[in-house]
Amino acid sequence: MAVFVFSQSKGGVGKTTLAINFADELSIRNQSTTLIDADPQGNATQWAAPHKLLFPVRHEILLRHNSLVWVRDVLKSTTQHVVVDTPAGLGYTFEVAALIADVLVIPCGPSSLDIDSAAKTIKKSRDLRGNEARSRALRIILAPNRVDVAFEEGQQITDALKDLEEEVAPPIRHDINYVRTFTAGTSVVNMTDRGQAAEDIRKLTTFIVSG
Repeated sequence: MAVFVFSQSKGGVGKTTLAINFADELSIRNQSTTLIDADPQGNATQWAAPHKLLFPVRHEILLRHNSLVWVRDVLKSTTQHVVVDTPAGLGYTFEVAALIADVLVIPCGPSSLDIDSAAKTIKKSRDLRGNEARSRALRIILAPNRVDVAFEEGQQITDALKDLEEEVAPPIRHDINYVRTFTAGTSVVNMTDRGQAAEDIRKLTTFIVSG
């Protein structure tokens, strides 16, 4: 079983969107997956409410008094993969999730603020896991998100993220279909007119699971 944690110190970077679409793409590939919505806001849980996703979503908030039970439930999952969607910030939920993660995925928009926040997330994970964060025991993947290649920032985001000295996934282009799928309770890979968004998610998923 592999644990994929989607985290960022900054909110609004598309963390839940990528986690949901990644989990659905894994399911399409016949890899059983559970998503743990550890965010008190419950956005992933709301997304799953129409019951159109191909995987279960469990809204399980991590608190100090239930942390051992939370970790046990994640690590004893009967599915091949567990995807954890954490709240924004580097608090207790991030700390625990990062400690049990096999792969830490850090979505990052093209702004300098997003990149600085991604750097803080990397530093925190390294502090938590020590030298292990640079070993095969934990893969840290930066996922450029909402990229518009028509603008200079979109063209330069990948190079900027490479300076953070972690793996950089193929960019996810800005696409209105992500908003539409939230409203419909599905994912871009299950849309009739899938377009570039589905292609980007497939590339991201292949990159993440190929390591």
